[in-house]
Amino acid sequence: MKLKSVFVSGEAVFTSDREKKQEYVQFLPDDPETIRVEGWRHEGMAQMLRNGTFDFISRPRIRARSVLLKKVAHGRLSATRDGAIQLTLKIFKSEGIAMRQTFLREALEALDGFNQ
Repeated sequence: MKLKSVFVSGEAVFTSDREKKQEYVQFLPDDPETIRVEGWRHEGMAQMLRNGTFDFISRPRIRARSVLLKKVAHGRLSATRDGAIQLTLKIFKSEGIAMRQTFLREALEALDGFNQ
């Protein structure tokens, strides 16, 4: 991996709304005309210390890589990339059906004919 560090001077503004439990950090460079870095957007972990030091570490997005084996009315049976078999069922309470019986019936239907 080739690392590249760029020094950009400017001012950081930190806004916190405790009621909404939201924090917002904005960095305003001293010289916004000079293009020094490419724009990007990442999820990650940010940390601000009491002395104002701010760190951000981006986290790569892990995409699901499961393979569909069988679909049922309220879900799916999949093989995951770590070698597991996963059964996902989702039934809304507002559907007004007997959930216990529906879960059991669809789980058996998904596994019907699956040998491993």
